[in-house]
Amino acid sequence: MEQITKSSRGSRRKIMTNQINYFDKRQNKGLLNYDKISQLNLPIGSGAVESLIRQAVNLRLKGNGKFWLEENAEIILHRRCEWLSGVWSNFTNSILTWRIYPASS
Repeated sequence: MEQITKSSRGSRRKIMTNQINYFDKRQNKGLLNYDKISQLNLPIGSGAVESLIRQAVNLRLKGNGKFWLEENAEIILHRRCEWLSGVWSNFTNSILTWRIYPASS
C-alpha cells in the first residue's frame, strides 16, 4: 500500500490515500475480518441481505393497494422479524405485562 501511494502523483495520490485510509480505519475497528468469517463459513457478499430486503420489505409492504405510514411499516417489520426469529412470545408477553402493570404516567 505504501509503495502504491508513493508511486502515485497529484490527485491520483490523494484518491489512493483516501482509499487506503478507508480500509485501514475499518480494519482497525475489526470490520474486515474476512479470514475469520470465511473460517466460520459465513457469507461475505450482500446477496442474502438484498434478497431478504426484497422478500421482507418490498413484497410485503409494497404493492398495488398497499399504503403504509413509515412508522407503521417499521412496526410491522419488527413484528415480522420477531415472528420469524421465534421470539414472538416476548412481544406478546410484553403486551400482557404492560396491561397488567401499566407504566405510570
